Amino acid sequence: MAPGTSHSLPRVLTMTALWGAAAISGGLFLAATAAATPSQPSPGCVVTTHGSCTAGHSARTAETAMPTTTVAAARATTAFAVASNGPFLGLIGDGVDAAANCVGSACNGGRGGLLWGNGGNGANGGTGGDAGLFGNGGNGGNANTLGQAGGRGGNGGLLWGNGGDGGNGADGIPGSAGVNPSTPNGSFAYVGSSGTSSSGIGDQIGGAGGTGAPGGQYNFLFVTPIGGTGGGGGWAFSLSGNATGGNGGAGGAGAFGGPGGQGGTGGVASVGSTGTAISGDGGTGGTGGTGASGGQGGTGGVTWATTGVAGNGGTGGTGGTGAAGGDGGDGGAGGNGGRGGLFGGNGGQGGLGGNGANGGTGATGGQGGAGGTGGTSMYPTGTTGAGGTGGAGGTGGTGGNGGQGGKGGTGGRSFLSGTPGTSGGSGVAGTGGAGGQGGTGGTGGTSGSGSTGTAGQSGQSGHAASGRQGGTGGTGGSGGTGGAS
Repeated sequence: MAPGTSHSLPRVLTMTALWGAAAISGGLFLAATAAATPSQPSPGCVVTTHGSCTAGHSARTAETAMPTTTVAAARATTAFAVASNGPFLGLIGDGVDAAANCVGSACNGGRGGLLWGNGGNGANGGTGGDAGLFGNGGNGGNANTLGQAGGRGGNGGLLWGNGGDGGNGADGIPGSAGVNPSTPNGSFAYVGSSGTSSSGIGDQIGGAGGTGAPGGQYNFLFVTPIGGTGGGGGWAFSLSGNATGGNGGAGGAGAFGGPGGQGGTGGVASVGSTGTAISGDGGTGGTGGTGASGGQGGTGGVTWATTGVAGNGGTGGTGGTGAAGGDGGDGGAGGNGGRGGLFGGNGGQGGLGGNGANGGTGATGGQGGAGGTGGTSMYPTGTTGAGGTGGAGGTGGTGGNGGQGGKGGTGGRSFLSGTPGTSGGSGVAGTGGAGGQGGTGGTGGTSGSGSTGTAGQSGQSGHAASGRQGGTGGTGGSGGTGGAS
């Protein structure tokens, strides 16, 4: 052998074998497909939370890809193709299918050989592999996570081959039911200021108590979830005239699920000799935080006079509105179908969009605060105060809105010969959640003479959804009547 030629002959033989195999395989491919147009792949199914197909979606059947002779040629086992590892030297053979337990980019199907070979199928929302010059694109993977989009179908061979089907989108994430928060650790907000007191000759009038501070958070550290108690009404004393005590201040509203503050106590009224003493009424309880109870009404003021009239108990605070239900998640979009080959091949079917999830139910409204206790008279000839009316129950929480259905994937294109793929249907929108139950009304307060009040009424049921829109919460029940004086 002449010098310089010892390594060239094997290389020439190897390249000749590769190109010969490519030419033969291409000839087989064209001969088998000349009399038949590649058939259309079948649709798949939408993944649900139960792992089954949703209504109206059929399970994906085995792909009807290229004609039998074509597939036999494209998938033939040769010395140049190693199926388990993808195309030999990237030239001949099928792309690798993604594993069922794949994660991330590993869920994309492998590309088919540059000369010929089908693309591998995607999994778990991954894209299907593209074919080379001849071959079918791989199917996109169906989504396996709620709300995930389906994978795109692989493109058919540049010259000839069917596009792969797009994967189906998954259903959306269901909306969570509304949950009223537990009362966090913390303290009462500041008490309202006391009313100004008054005394002297002639008619005297005490000032009203201030409103308790609302619950809240101060300086990002100090949490006061419970509304502050209303300030007490100012007392009044008249040596020779009439005396009127100030009304108690209203309780502060609760925050972060804390109850409303209690109403302030009515101011005491007394006279020295003749004249009428009218004590102040108790303040109204504060409104509860989210789903929390309203504050109790304040106690009526005491009277010191033979013709005295004690103050009535304050009205209980309104219960807090229940927490809203969570919105349902949107369904995942279907993957687009892959395009067919330039000279022959059908476009892939678009994947089906996932259904939107239902919204969550609203939480129950908070209970109304109890009515305050009526004031007492220190003289048997005086009149005791009536018990306060119980507070109304809180409105139930609004139901969450249903999610939008995912958009179906677009069918793949076809060119000189073949049929375009059909676009996938869009998913159905989710239904809104029902509104929460209204809270129970508060119990009426006890009168100064000891008569008990009546129980509050139950709240109304929440309203049903209207399509995707969540239902409104039910109205809270009326508070009970306070005991008679």
